[in-house]
Order: sequence, then C-alpha cells, then structure tokens
Amino acid sequence: MRNILIVILLLLNTAAIYSQQVLIIREQEYVDMETASSEGVNIPRSQKTLLQFLNNSLTAVNSYGYMLQAGDENPGTTNNNLDGEIISGNKFTWNGTDETSMTHALFTGYNIDVVIKYNYLLNTPNGIQRKSAGMTDNNGYIAYNILKNPKLGIAVKGINGIKIYNNTFYSDKTSDQTNRGLIDIYNNTDNDLNTPSKGTKIYNNIFYTRNRIFTIDIHDLECLEGFESDYNVFWCETGEPLFQVDGKTKTFAMWQAMGYDLHSVVINPDFVDITDFVPALRLDYGKDLGIALLAGLAVDAKWDRTEILTADQNGLWQVGARIYKYVEEEEEEEEEEEELPRNMTLIYPNPALGNFYLLLTDPNRMYQTMKIYDSNGKIVLTRPVAYGRTEIPVPGNFAAGLYTITLEADDLDRYIRKLIILD
Repeated sequence: MRNILIVILLLLNTAAIYSQQVLIIREQEYVDMETASSEGVNIPRSQKTLLQFLNNSLTAVNSYGYMLQAGDENPGTTNNNLDGEIISGNKFTWNGTDETSMTHALFTGYNIDVVIKYNYLLNTPNGIQRKSAGMTDNNGYIAYNILKNPKLGIAVKGINGIKIYNNTFYSDKTSDQTNRGLIDIYNNTDNDLNTPSKGTKIYNNIFYTRNRIFTIDIHDLECLEGFESDYNVFWCETGEPLFQVDGKTKTFAMWQAMGYDLHSVVINPDFVDITDFVPALRLDYGKDLGIALLAGLAVDAKWDRTEILTADQNGLWQVGARIYKYVEEEEEEEEEEEELPRNMTLIYPNPALGNFYLLLTDPNRMYQTMKIYDSNGKIVLTRPVAYGRTEIPVPGNFAAGLYTITLEADDLDRYIRKLIILD
C-alpha cells in the first residue's frame, strides 16, 4: 500500500471550544494484497475531523475486514468524530476469491451527515454500509454511485434518515451466490442492541439484475416506519424484480400494493455496456430532488484519480448515476433524424402517455412486424415496422394498462417487451 498523502489543518472552533482537524486524502492509489483480514485504509478518528476522501483508487483481495474504514463498528468514544465526511470520486475494486467474504468496501459507521457520491464499486462483497445505534442522518446522502456485482450493495443498519438517490446497481449474481439485497435495511442487533433503521428514502435509482435476487430487502418490520421508495427503474432479465419484507418475498405488484414505487417503472435501461452503465437514451423517470443533488455523473466520467466529470440534471430528472447533458439542438436533430444511436432496438418512453417510439438501427435485428397484446393475451394491434425511428400512434380505444409488444421477422427470435400505457 502506498504512503498516504494527508493534508492536515488545525482549526479552532470557538463555539464548541474544541480543536477540529481537516483531513484531505486525494488522488492516491492503494493496493492491499492481504488475503485474510485487513483494516484497509483506516482513517484516524481520535478527534473531531473533517474528512474528504477524494478521487482515490483502492484495490483489495481480503476475505474479511475493510477497504476503507471511515467509522466505528460499535458505540465508543470515537463515535461522531467523522461527522460530515465526504467520500467522493473513488474507485473500489475487490479481486478476492473467497466466495464467503463480506469485506466492507466503504464503511462509515457511527457518524452522521455523511456524503457518499460519484464512487464506482466493482465486485465489492459489502459495498456501502451506514451503521449506528439509533443516530439520525439529516444532511448526508448516498448519491450518483455505481455498484457492480456486490453481494450486498448498500446496508442501512440501525441508522435513521438515510437517503439513497440516483445510484446505478447492477448484478449478475444468482440467489445461490447471494441472499442479500442490492439495498438491505435492518435492525442493528450487534452486542445485544436492537435498533431499527427508520426513514430510509430510495429515489431515482436503477436496479438491474440478471437473475431473480432481491433488489430491496427490509429485514425487520420496524424499519418500515418512515420508509419511502419511488421513481426508480427496475429490470430483471429472468422475470419480475423481487423484494423482501420481514423474510417474505414480494413481487413488484405486491410491493406496489404496500404503497411503494407507485411511480416507478419496470423497463430495460438498455445500457450501452456493463462497464460504464450509460443508458442508450436518457431515462426521464426521476423526481426533482433539489439543487444540492443537481450534479450527477457525466456519461463520459472516468475513475482515473482525477476530478470526476459531472453533468447537471436538466428538464425532467433522469434516473441512475449517469446524467445526459442538455443539448440545445437536440429537438432539431431529432426532428431531422440525424445521428441515430447505432445497433439499437428500443421501445420508449415507457410508461407511454399517448404515442410511443420504436428505434431500429441494428442491421442484424431488422424486424418486420410489431404486435401489441393486451393483458389477456389478445392481439390489439398489428403493424409493419422499418429501419430508423418510428412513431407508433396509440389508438384512442386503448385502455390504460400493461401491454406486451413483440417484434417479429421470419429469421429472428421474437423481441418481447412490456409497455405501460397511461391515461
């Protein structure tokens, strides 16, 4: 592990009558080759410290322990000494081989108002963990992060008011490889505690799973107090997205019946690739979360130990970590059908309010016919389709609801997508 570049400034806080140091760690590379237990980058916290951990690279293979330890596991005298810490623009890569590992990548226990943004977590067993014994986070958030293939994406353990906004989650793990959620919310029962996590808020995220694992898992009923989740995009390649509450599996319909994610959609975000996780087209399904959260990851942001490129939300709020910039000529370009994305098969927007569009630019997938089926399996529309972007008028006699669209050609497998049509 390389030597740490630390900038420490001693400030005098006359109001609270204690000294507070500023600790800035930026643009460093850490490679931890310990295969058993490791404390990773262990942030000093014996006194009040304003921590900024910015644009670093951390790689580890440890079977247990930490990659970044910026907080405490238990109540103690060093609790709250890193309140207000900022962990931004870092890349965490876990290359271990222990399939039972739950190594904590980004750990910030027993601190409040923590800001975690613009990080990329790759293969980390336990990605981001917020933990306490009943503390309440008022000003912090976990936003615009990408988490690829965690066993557990974000853990909320015995801490209140955690905000999880505009993150992108992707997993190709099976239920045999993990029984945890992309987000897990549960009581902290360590050392005879029994402290719930209340008031968690989950907005504007993308949840993509290749297999039917849990997207959101609320382990304990007490954690439903003040819980909110909406304006997210869910997609599972092998069936409906799954949720779990108090050990009981819920389908998306059952989850919505509980009052959650009523404005969310189940659609394929059509990532250009599964490294950068840029949607082929902007996904305008989000909720305006205010000016403090306006800046997301730019579509071309990279993690190379330099300042992360950002882009401001514009127009309708986009979901996920990557944000398309506003392009002034966008409408004119669309009207002239210039520079269409290549090699695409896409039906959008979804849900559709009125007409929707079909984009066919993949020369290997030139479909000829579109069929639309209602929820009873009856064909309600058949029409020819062609290369390029085609506007599909929705007949006035179509009722609002869920429809199935198939694209067909003699020599191709059918392309099947669900489409929600709104009033």
